Amino acid sequence: MITSSQLTGLRTSLPLVAERADAIAVDFYARLFGERPDLLRDQFNRGDQAQGRQQRELALTMLALARDVVGTQVGVGRSVARGREASASTAVAPWSSPAAAPWEVRAAALETTSRLAQRHAAIGVGPDEYDLFARHLSAAFAAALGPAWTDEVADGWRALYEQTRDELVSSVAAVYRRADLEPGDDWREALVTERRVEAEDVVALTLVSADSEALPAYRAGQFASIQVTLADGARQIRQYSLRGGADEQWRVSARVLIGVPELGLPPGEVSNHLLAHVQVGDVVSVSPPIGSLTVDELDDAPLVLVSAGIGCTPVLGMLDHLARVDPDREVTVLHFERTPERHAHRAELEALVAALPRGRLRVSYTQGSLSALSAASTVGVAGAGAIGPPDVDASLDGAGAYLDPIDLGTVDLTPQHRVFLCGPVPFMAIVRAALIEHGVPAERVHHFVFGPDDGSVTRTDTGQRRRSALDEA
Repeated sequence: MITSSQLTGLRTSLPLVAERADAIAVDFYARLFGERPDLLRDQFNRGDQAQGRQQRELALTMLALARDVVGTQVGVGRSVARGREASASTAVAPWSSPAAAPWEVRAAALETTSRLAQRHAAIGVGPDEYDLFARHLSAAFAAALGPAWTDEVADGWRALYEQTRDELVSSVAAVYRRADLEPGDDWREALVTERRVEAEDVVALTLVSADSEALPAYRAGQFASIQVTLADGARQIRQYSLRGGADEQWRVSARVLIGVPELGLPPGEVSNHLLAHVQVGDVVSVSPPIGSLTVDELDDAPLVLVSAGIGCTPVLGMLDHLARVDPDREVTVLHFERTPERHAHRAELEALVAALPRGRLRVSYTQGSLSALSAASTVGVAGAGAIGPPDVDASLDGAGAYLDPIDLGTVDLTPQHRVFLCGPVPFMAIVRAALIEHGVPAERVHHFVFGPDDGSVTRTDTGQRRRSALDEA
């Protein structure tokens, strides 16, 4: 429990930290990798670091956790359970978002901790590394705050860090317990038994255990990390959704990221390696199954699964699960892709929806020629166990630029629906905002961000990102 003096240190310094959070995060990683370059080479995502995504996530994480502690312990916030019952007289901290109610601050902090724990599990952060992080984070704070980094302030942030660390260590350990692994068993060896190129630029792999113990079972919607050795000797790690299928097999798919150097977007190191170098018979390292974007522990409400691009893979895992254990569930699947040629796993998606008597599928192509779209006539509405007539939406202009195809007015939505979003961050942000506008409560719209989460999905101002919403798909 954070003491009153530590709380005072947090509260008084929080406005200044908010102003300098980005600088603190950048300095922290520079110090960390200066001492331990192996962490950047073999554990952290070099692409995210180059783009500044991980630095932005750290800055937002520090502020979200501090705002929650200050708010809840001085009466500004209240628990999620009381959430929407917050009275009109409840104050909101001046450094909070003007649109954020106190219960939303608490919910954001809980979500932040959960996502951070999953990311740490995904890249194999161990308990011993938290002391290293603490030392460099403290130094970065001291450098940014200067004389304002008093003993009281330092003690407050230290207490917050230790509280968060304990929660993370516990959560990461729980991930390994669920996978029946001992602490320290971060990675398993997996053998590639099948490989094929899907669509234009997606490589699909089937993996089995490379030793006598089967790969851990996973829940529908979870993902696992794959670690590969690159040409420069780096052992980079990326996360891929598990698509379902036979027991003791993992099926994953990776869309190859070409990169846009002029925009500061590097090519995908691991995805390009998987396409160019990994073949049947090769061995890769894998993490335990991770992730909270699952359908098996929620209520039996009707589902809407919305995906774009390679975001179809967690949807495939969920549909495979539903077809086997809950085939009568009401499920609507909306998938968006730029062109038919880029639509990976289309036949698999159609077959799984067709296996659900109350399943419906709608596919929208947002770029391409009309002749190409007409060639995709097999994409349709699935209902009553069969593929129905074509239902292909083409949102095009002369240059083939992205136009927003999301028209939820044609989708049956109620406040009782649960929605799962899977795809690029800008896409999920647009869809989430549209769903809420159509009456679906925010807490019933679920999403997960692979890689650093800078809060873009839950921001309300997404209009400026519409034209690029599928660029990362």
